[in-house]
Amino acid sequence: MSAPPERRFDASGTGPRAGAGGPVGTDTVLRDLSGHGNDLRVTRLHDSEPEILTWSGEHHGDQPAHASLRFDGGKAPDRGAVLTTSATAPLNSEKFTRGYTIETFIKLPDPFEGDHAWMGILSWEGRNGDAGKTTGWSPDEPTCSLNVTPERFLQFVVYPHVQDADPTSWSHALPVGRWTHIAVVNDGHHTVVYVDGSKIARNPSQPSTGIATLGKPFVIGGTQFEEKFSQGFYGWIGDTRIVKRALRPQDFMNHLPASER
Repeated sequence: MSAPPERRFDASGTGPRAGAGGPVGTDTVLRDLSGHGNDLRVTRLHDSEPEILTWSGEHHGDQPAHASLRFDGGKAPDRGAVLTTSATAPLNSEKFTRGYTIETFIKLPDPFEGDHAWMGILSWEGRNGDAGKTTGWSPDEPTCSLNVTPERFLQFVVYPHVQDADPTSWSHALPVGRWTHIAVVNDGHHTVVYVDGSKIARNPSQPSTGIATLGKPFVIGGTQFEEKFSQGFYGWIGDTRIVKRALRPQDFMNHLPASER
């Protein structure tokens, strides 16, 4: 059986000459390692300083790439950096009606300082109202996003391609000071979020088929509202992968054989 179409991004190849802690330059490109044309480009938000995004040798022990990016986003003033696909990337318009798996590795700082409520980990740009959705908290929310609440819960909210709905998953509080693997799995009917390989308790029972993407960029490091970024992510982000089908937990990146890491 051939491998399912996937997109995978990591920090390999982006390390500055200064090594760990050195800034990752604006317009640096992170390649789509699957070769499907979904490369990511670095943008700094609100004229943020170079140190807002730096290269790090830190990584989850089971992560394929032994590197990550350190984001230092926050509020008051809003600051951050994001990685976005180009305006023509195939991922921008992918509907995922047969299912999907979205995985990433993150680490929150210890101490977890400042106000980072509702910071985004990853998302697609665009208003759900422009996709004809009417059920959500606001029509200005994006059609799909993974975020961190004021209590450090994970929130995954998606506006499906098929249903007029906004099924949302909520995790327990994420730990600080250690790496966490997150997987969002949709089988074409329902969505289940896993944290470190275990299902979270609050997954929605609502049907959910596909993602109502609008042809706008996929983003790592932030979530828009009203099609504008405010704060960026605060912490480390490692390998991130998107697959066009539901994967089993034993097929997640934190279970890859050593030869594939």
